[in-house]
Amino acid sequence: MSTMHPTDINAALVNLVRKRSPGRWQSVPIGLTPLSRPLLALIDTRTLPFAGDDHRPTVLLVAGLRGETMDTPRILVALDQFARSAAAGASGVALSALAASNPDALAGGDWEPAAGNPTDLTRGFPPDGGFYSDETGPESRYLWRWVCYQAPDLIVEVALSDDPDQQPLWEANAAAAGNPAVSALAAAPASDDDSLVAALGRPSSDSPGVIPSLRLTTHWTGLSDALHSLWRVTSKDSDVPPSQARLALNARRSRTPVEIARILAGRYGHALDPVNYTQGVGISGRLRLAALDDTLPNPTDEIAAMIDHIAADPAAHLANAGGATLAGVVWAARLADYTGDEKYRRLFFYAADRFVFRGPGEAPAPCDPDFRVEDMFMTGAMLGRAFRISGDPRYADLLANFLLNGGDVQQSNGLFHHARSAPFYWSRGNGFAALGYAEALTYLPEDHPARDTLLRRHRQHLDALIRVQQPWGTFGELVDLPGAWSELTSTSMVGYALARGLRLGWLPSDEAAGYTAGLRACWRALSERIDEEGGVVDGCISTGVMPDARAYLNRAAVNGYDDRTGSLALWFACEMAHQP
Repeated sequence: MSTMHPTDINAALVNLVRKRSPGRWQSVPIGLTPLSRPLLALIDTRTLPFAGDDHRPTVLLVAGLRGETMDTPRILVALDQFARSAAAGASGVALSALAASNPDALAGGDWEPAAGNPTDLTRGFPPDGGFYSDETGPESRYLWRWVCYQAPDLIVEVALSDDPDQQPLWEANAAAAGNPAVSALAAAPASDDDSLVAALGRPSSDSPGVIPSLRLTTHWTGLSDALHSLWRVTSKDSDVPPSQARLALNARRSRTPVEIARILAGRYGHALDPVNYTQGVGISGRLRLAALDDTLPNPTDEIAAMIDHIAADPAAHLANAGGATLAGVVWAARLADYTGDEKYRRLFFYAADRFVFRGPGEAPAPCDPDFRVEDMFMTGAMLGRAFRISGDPRYADLLANFLLNGGDVQQSNGLFHHARSAPFYWSRGNGFAALGYAEALTYLPEDHPARDTLLRRHRQHLDALIRVQQPWGTFGELVDLPGAWSELTSTSMVGYALARGLRLGWLPSDEAAGYTAGLRACWRALSERIDEEGGVVDGCISTGVMPDARAYLNRAAVNGYDDRTGSLALWFACEMAHQP
């Protein structure tokens, strides 16, 4: 009698099916359960980003929502039979599959008692918030977000029945009306309920567009024949149209960096209350965009009016400020250049001079003595600019020494812990480190004694990040944990660091180095996840040092307006505008 948990058996079966059809599928974790079991998908390699732009029917099969132990093996047998059949080659369908959608429900029998109350994934779509902080049922959040941004042409939910007399029954959602597969399969209208199929057929604020979807209800003995019918009506000659979701993502990707920057600048950088980098970076981004795009009204007068009370009395806002507040005036020196008013430069140096030497081997005040990675960005942005403007080496030395002294936060694998006391590879933390080093290298002189060491560490870090970059270009909330949710702020910061390094020449641009490909993937992911109103997808909320990995995974992800993610995305878009 096997002592393996059904999830482990099914994961082994998924990988066996992948190996038996080399070149067709890649197995990828697309989510995590509360018990950190992966939701493992078989992704058709032809649907991966950059695999090719020619249209083919892309079909995503979703199964195992009810969590019955034997459902997944039966689905995988049918997939394996199809993949190795002549019909697979003839159809041309690009088929991906999530065969075990509810791993934590696979419990009982000889394996283990049910763990808590497994989520019923046959209902509850679209999920109502809780991305991804629902400690009992995050599976629906992972599933919904991944499906919507895979944006296949057709989704098929397989609902296996325990009734041996159940004949194959096809149902179609509202978005599938007029789809040739619907009439060919004689599909009945699906109930307009909260099932995955029905929800995908209705417009949703957190989905790029509707997706035609079918539900197949059948006993497992009729599964293979029913799926063969599906393959015939989704062949390359079937005229299955692209989904609205796919067309929407295609349109988003077609926008230039300046076009995306305009959208972001229209929404971010219009407030500084309270003074904080999350809004200050947006102001900086608007000023950067003004230098790139003279078709927009010059924002300097508006920005000056908005922040004049801060410039008039810097001490009232910054005297006892932490790094996040000080970096909130990162724009001030540029505003002085644009307006010719030196009070903004005085404001900038008042903030930069709040970073002071504490002692040998220590982080400068007000940085965290625990060497948190957030401070790598704050110091890099402020002290680097202070050196470039003033030429005073004390700024460069203070910055370089902080990065050198905090080098032990970077591990032998190249990634950064959140802090010395927080051994977790937090996504935005690694973004902060990448961005902070990029800012430092931008401003430190070529002959600075620390530059070679910092550049070596920076490249080691970027190499490590590219190795863990998700297939769709993002980075997981814990970058070393496959299946962790895709965090957009870190993707913006890492993308910025790659773009800046390639533009200024400290990163090699040849394809073998991997930096150019990593940048393309970051930009594709960002462009897909910025809507026409500047809304973002899955930016992690403010995060202090957390006690364990689960606490990071349970941090809420913002969908829509978010100062932090939108502002850093604006920086990335402006930097991308300089790419050849």
